[in-house]
Amino acid sequence: MAEEEKEKEGFDWGELFGHSVRFLILTWSLSMMTLGYMGKVRIDGAFTAGLVSGVLGSYGISVGQKKGGTGNGNPPKIVDNSKNKVGIK
Repeated sequence: MAEEEKEKEGFDWGELFGHSVRFLILTWSLSMMTLGYMGKVRIDGAFTAGLVSGVLGSYGISVGQKKGGTGNGNPPKIVDNSKNKVGIK
């Protein structure tokens, strides 16, 4: 019992280290991406963007558009073109 209470109250250094490393990678990649767009540093933008999306993905944040939607929250419209004669001879 005492060990369980100590484990609940204790500080998890591994978790803190993991979050700090991810934060440093995110900060570095965002700064390199910004400096690259400003023309100060020559670095591959796809590499830094991959690092940013990977770190954000580890926190559950998605930077891409969700599949199956139109992007504005409305469902896609299905149009019936079976009676349309355009392009048919």
